[in-house]
Amino acid sequence: MKVISDKSQFFGLIKDFEHVPFVQTEGWCNYHASIKHDSIRYFVDDVQNATIACFGHVKSFMGLKMLIVEGECLKQKTTTAKKIKLFFEGFFDLGYDIIEIDSYLPFQTEFEIGIRQAGFLRPVGMFSIHLSSNIDLTKPVDFNDNWKRNLKIASKSELSFEIINNPTKDDCEEFAKLYKELLEDKEIDHKLSAAEIEVLLSSPNFGLAKVLDNQLRLISAIIFHKSGTHAGLLYASKSHFAKLSGATFYMYKKLLESLSAKGFATFDMERLLPSTHSTNGVFLFKQGIKSNHIIYNGEWSWYKRSIYRPMMYFVKRFLMKKVEV
Repeated sequence: MKVISDKSQFFGLIKDFEHVPFVQTEGWCNYHASIKHDSIRYFVDDVQNATIACFGHVKSFMGLKMLIVEGECLKQKTTTAKKIKLFFEGFFDLGYDIIEIDSYLPFQTEFEIGIRQAGFLRPVGMFSIHLSSNIDLTKPVDFNDNWKRNLKIASKSELSFEIINNPTKDDCEEFAKLYKELLEDKEIDHKLSAAEIEVLLSSPNFGLAKVLDNQLRLISAIIFHKSGTHAGLLYASKSHFAKLSGATFYMYKKLLESLSAKGFATFDMERLLPSTHSTNGVFLFKQGIKSNHIIYNGEWSWYKRSIYRPMMYFVKRFLMKKVEV
């Protein structure tokens, strides 16, 4: 394990890696730095022959030093338990009291064997969703009957779709306003400012697409991530008018067509949460496009003292008010 202080060196090392999730791109790193006042550290297994790397966020909590890592980067998409074990064991000598990993790598038994042998366990409670689906963009996209009905409505609604190649400040402010309206309507506590969106969209790792109605009003928009031949959903927003015109269905259809034409092979609908409450509606919406389900390796944790395990569950569940999944 090597700790790198130079951000440009780190991203130079991983530029040819096969697996670089959007949460490990330079664009996401810059975005995260704009909204979180913590320190970012860069790690690699071997500077001369890098095969595993990641950056993480260092936080302080009640006098404890925490390292939070979203995903990891792999030179090759498949790896060995030995490599995973050696890489994650390297964190233990760096003085952290708590280490939490959320892997965006599709599930591999070798990964689970390696990270368990390194000393990591599943946390007491899970707070991130590990089920997702990939749409194959190399083939015609297949929709269910509900999607087909809404696409027919959209075809009569005089909508227009556009991918914004160079988003302006006004574009970012428009998206932020629409996204805020959506969150308020659904009573979701999440903040996303125009300034943060501007940082995000300044990176080639992210894109913006929008749908206008026949009066040129913005009624639906999406921010998507892209890396290599893979793309996926990040943030989507819509107005009340979008529900009446099938705009959101139309937006996804046109975006998938556009990405396919540009050579993208897959699109990740991200984070499926079938349930008995309102999130099931989102799940059913995403299920309306034929896709291949995947499960990520997900959450893993290591604590210097065993008492920190239940303590972190209490903090997340009852103080931070996170939803257990």
